[in-house]
Amino acid sequence: MAKKPNSLHAIINELVDRTNSDIQRLRVLEQRNDILTSRSNVIEKEILNINRNMQRIMLNMETRNKKMEERIKKNDAVLREVVKQMKKLATSSKIIELEQLIEIYNPLKSQFVTKEEVQRMIGKKQ
Repeated sequence: MAKKPNSLHAIINELVDRTNSDIQRLRVLEQRNDILTSRSNVIEKEILNINRNMQRIMLNMETRNKKMEERIKKNDAVLREVVKQMKKLATSSKIIELEQLIEIYNPLKSQFVTKEEVQRMIGKKQ
């Protein structure tokens, strides 16, 4: 059984002690709440900063991707033009054929006959 206080003074002292104890616990809880609120605010600011940075990075990457796509399109067009021009170039067999024709018609190496020589040759055979 609980001990009964003897006097009004003892009751008041007990109530003051309990109130002081409750106030002290309330202050500790308020401090913890303030600390948690402060940490929460810091975390929220950090998340917002990270989000802004990520948005900047994504925007930068999109810009770079667009530039790369433009370069690829330009390179593709240039490559198509090069292929088109290469198709117009002579093949090695055509070049060899052309060299042979030039060799045949080379006046320094070829021996041409005159009209009279041809007629003489024809006359000898008849």
